[in-house]
Amino acid sequence: MKQLDKIDRKILAAIETDARMPVSRIAKKARISRTVAEYRLKKSEETGIIRGYYCLLDPSKFGLTVWKLWLSIKMGNDKEREGFYGFVSEHPRVWWYSECAGAYDVVICVLCRNPHEFYDFFTHLQGKWGKIIRDSVTLINVSFEYHTRGYLLENRSKLIGTSFQKRPRLQKMTETEMEILRLLSKNSRIGYAKLSQKTGKNVKTIRRAIENLKHAGIIVYFRPSIDVSKFGYEYYKVLLHLQNATVDVQNSILHWCRRHPNIMAVISCVGPWQFELEVETDSFKNLVAMLTELKDTFPETVRRYETLIITREGNYELDLIERVSKIG
Repeated sequence: MKQLDKIDRKILAAIETDARMPVSRIAKKARISRTVAEYRLKKSEETGIIRGYYCLLDPSKFGLTVWKLWLSIKMGNDKEREGFYGFVSEHPRVWWYSECAGAYDVVICVLCRNPHEFYDFFTHLQGKWGKIIRDSVTLINVSFEYHTRGYLLENRSKLIGTSFQKRPRLQKMTETEMEILRLLSKNSRIGYAKLSQKTGKNVKTIRRAIENLKHAGIIVYFRPSIDVSKFGYEYYKVLLHLQNATVDVQNSILHWCRRHPNIMAVISCVGPWQFELEVETDSFKNLVAMLTELKDTFPETVRRYETLIITREGNYELDLIERVSKIG
C-alpha cells in the first residue's frame, strides 16, 4: 500500500463497484477536483495497478455452468510449459485460469452446458497433456459473489450486487444487446456516444438496453481489474473444507466473509471443499491470522483449509461474449 496514498485508495474504492462511474462522480466521492481525479486514474492505468475496465456477465444467463479444474502438473522444459498454458489460454471454454503455488499448480474455469461437454474438454486436455498432469480435482461452481476491498479505506467489505451463477437458464438477447455486451466486455468505460457510433443505435436505446441487461442479471457489474501486486499485496485462494454445515451455518460463514476487509470473493462449490475464498493481503502472517479467526468463530464447522498463492492470472478480463461466440 506504500505506492498508494489516500486519494488513490479513495479512487479505487469509488470505481470498484462501478467501472463506468463518470470522472466527475469519482472526484466527488474522493473529494478532489475533476482534474486531479482524471490524472490519478490515468496514473493508476499507466503503472498497471488498473489493468483495464470490464463487464462481468453471469454465465448462467447463457445456459452455462462453471466447472473448476485444479491440476498438479510437472513441467520438463519452458517449451512444454508455454505449450500447455498457450492451449489453456486460447481454448474457447476456458473463462479464467491461473498459475498457483501450493497444493495445486494451476486452476482452470471451464464453461460447459452439461457434464458431457466438460468430459469432452477434460478428455481432450488429458489426451494432449496427460504426460505432465500428475493429479486433478474437479468441482462445480454453484454461486459466486464479489465483495468490496474494505482494506483500501480500512472499512468492512460489502457484497457487490448479489450472488450469481446460481441456476443456468438461457436468456434471449437481441443482436444489439449482444453487440453492446461485446463492446462493454472489452472496455466498460466506453462512452455512450462511442457505443452509439459503433452499434448504429441512439443513446436512449443503448441506455435502456444496458438497464434491461442489468435488471435481468445478465450484467453483474462493471468492474475494474486491479493488479494488487503493484502495491505490495498478494492474491490467495483458500479452499475451505466444512463439516456438519447446515444451510444456516453456511449463510453465517458467508456473512462473516462479506464483512472481512480482505476477502474479495466467495465461491460456493460442489466437490471436495465447499467454499473457495479469494483473499488479498499484505502478508502470509495476516492471512493465517484471518483464517485462525474464522476457525475460532466456527469451530464445529471449519474442518480444515488449504491456501494457495496466485502467481499469475490468465484471461483476467473474464470476457464471456468472445467465448460464447466461439463455443456456439
